[in-house]
Amino acid sequence: MSLIHVVQFKFKPGTDEKAMRAVCDDLLSLKDKAVHPTSKKPYIKSASGGRDNSPEGLQNGFTHAFVFEFNNEEDRNFYLKQDEAHLAFVATLEDLVDRAQVLDYTPGKY
Repeated sequence: MSLIHVVQFKFKPGTDEKAMRAVCDDLLSLKDKAVHPTSKKPYIKSASGGRDNSPEGLQNGFTHAFVFEFNNEEDRNFYLKQDEAHLAFVATLEDLVDRAQVLDYTPGKY
């Protein structure tokens, strides 16, 4: 069963649009850059994301959200702890992202 990985960003004040777009593009590009250690092929099933446009006002400062789908927990765990492309991406965020929030779930498990 699939595992969904949701990431939200609150960028630091003064972060320009070009830098925000680069972070978003780089994060979404991991769908093709993250390579499975055994198959040596990309293993993220799907990736999407964008800027918040909710009228509810409940964002708590988060402005961008991304949703990744993995085949299983093992793939997600590899992505988080060992995938070189993901770890390199995370290392670029310190000067740009004020806060990140992550929520993972398995569809249908409550």
